[in-house]
Amino acid sequence: MKKFGAFLVFLLAFAVIIAMAGFFAGHWISNSDENLRYVYIGDIDVSGLTRDETEQLLTSRGWKAREENTLTVTTLRGESFTVDPVRSGVVAPMENAVERAYAVGHNGDLVSNLITAVNVFLNPVDVSQTQQNIDTAYLDGLIEDCIQRVQTGLDGEEYTVDAQAGEMIMVKGRDGLSFDKADFRAAVIAALEAGQSELSYTKLASEPAAPDFEAIHTALWKEPSDAYFTDDGTFTVVDEVVGCRFDTQEALRLWNEAKPGETVKIPLEISWPNYTGEFLRGLLYRDLLGACLTKFPNSGDNRRSNLKLCAEKIDEHIVYPGETFSYNEVVGQRTEEAGFLPAPAYVDGDVKDEIGGGACQVSSTLYAATAFAFLETVERSCHVFPVNYMQRGTDATVTIPAEGNVIDFKFRNNRNFPIKIRTYFNNEDSTIGVEIWGTLWPTDYMPVAFDNRDEYGQFDYYRTIDPAYPDRPGYTIKLKVDLYTAPDETGESYVYRTLTYRQVIDAQGNTVEETVLNPLLHPDRQDGYAMDTYHLHP
Repeated sequence: MKKFGAFLVFLLAFAVIIAMAGFFAGHWISNSDENLRYVYIGDIDVSGLTRDETEQLLTSRGWKAREENTLTVTTLRGESFTVDPVRSGVVAPMENAVERAYAVGHNGDLVSNLITAVNVFLNPVDVSQTQQNIDTAYLDGLIEDCIQRVQTGLDGEEYTVDAQAGEMIMVKGRDGLSFDKADFRAAVIAALEAGQSELSYTKLASEPAAPDFEAIHTALWKEPSDAYFTDDGTFTVVDEVVGCRFDTQEALRLWNEAKPGETVKIPLEISWPNYTGEFLRGLLYRDLLGACLTKFPNSGDNRRSNLKLCAEKIDEHIVYPGETFSYNEVVGQRTEEAGFLPAPAYVDGDVKDEIGGGACQVSSTLYAATAFAFLETVERSCHVFPVNYMQRGTDATVTIPAEGNVIDFKFRNNRNFPIKIRTYFNNEDSTIGVEIWGTLWPTDYMPVAFDNRDEYGQFDYYRTIDPAYPDRPGYTIKLKVDLYTAPDETGESYVYRTLTYRQVIDAQGNTVEETVLNPLLHPDRQDGYAMDTYHLHP
């Protein structure tokens, strides 16, 4: 019994010693200004260091640089974002890391601090890992915003065709690219923990499906065909068809080699037609075929108004091949209801005010322009008296009387393309102009000047134009009038008779063609021309 009692006393004494040793050890640990042994901050051993010593060591090991080392993450389509390592919670500010290291074994009671010290001795602690407070909302926001920017612009047509470049263009992943956001975040965290400044992340949850290139080829395949004019006489253009085909196996290879989000350019075999719609449209109304300008300096307001109204009614009028233009039909009856005013006109061999007076100056200017343009005259009459705005033989009178003979000016478009009439009324300059626009064919004379001057210098219309095609010879188109006098019906006075020619004159001044514009009296016998007859003013 004595031996057992002594053993109990020994155990009690030993326990007291142990307890006192633990107390003093816990007290020393809790009140020490040094870190516990086997405490790390990342890969930096801060065992036994004071706070100041820990901060100095972290500074020497580039901790501040690590705080400031933002991570640039680049993903598909070149989109990127930057991550603040401290804001993310992966990297603690140095003062926080120092406090975290010291807090191990210094933030509890004596017993818990002692237990912590024992645990750390057995299992070293990295406070940068055990005390991370990662801000997943911050990281996920950056990642989701970047993914959204990657997706932007992917929606749209499955492909586009650039015929000029000979390419079919498509984007790999047009219907959207699938990311594993959790994996994306884990990769960012790992890069921040490793102290990286750059990360390329292009991993997808699933790869984009390849297009059905056979179906696309079927949709694109075409044989080339030329543009053409419709055969209904309207010269409506039906556009060309561009031939197209491509190698479907080559297309699949290029698709597979491309990265998701990249633009894939697949070579096309393009076959161009000979004539495009643009070319055919460009043929229409491109060339100035004829023109004339006359003056009205002494006309009153009513006559000027009538001139303007007549010009507006024929402006932009199109005459198709084979069609006949009627001045009276296009301008219409000259009535007050139609906006015409009374003005001087030749009526029954005299000058009187008539509704629509002045309409003949527009028809005469038009006639001269059509003569320059080699258009066929169908119906035309000269005035009873010479007019004061153009030389004899180049005028055309018109009238629609309530009773009596209707006098019209008509011409036919005998060319291969439609023509367009354009008119220009200038009240300030007291001029009215008419132009005929159409298509010069290679066999046509290319005009460089229009000449309607008389030999007496009274009528001076002469207009030069730039050559439409510098590689072709240019010609002056001239209206030349032979003037004769003859006794009138009474034998007591005389009349003027004119024979009008259209001459084509080359650059050397040679007349290469001359055509009489007056109609034949007897076409079957060809024994003379119906010359224009002008009486003297009473």
